Amino acid sequence: MTEVPKDIKQVSEAVWEIPTSFKKGMNVPARIYATKKLLDAMDAGVFEQVTNVACLPGIQRYAMCMPDGH
Repeated sequence: MTEVPKDIKQVSEAVWEIPTSFKKGMNVPARIYATKKLLDAMDAGVFEQVTNVACLPGIQRYAMCMPDGH
């Protein structure tokens, strides 16, 4: 099981946010839609991928990952 990033904050019951300070180049926060149980079961690639999306030029508001992230 992968360790969930320490910077992650719970926004609502099933929404988690990784701030732009997590990785250099992030233009927007990354949001993951999942229960705590699903979040804890996600592998490191999920966090890497969603934060990479947050670095894309032109992205607005949030990079989003649905509960089936893997």
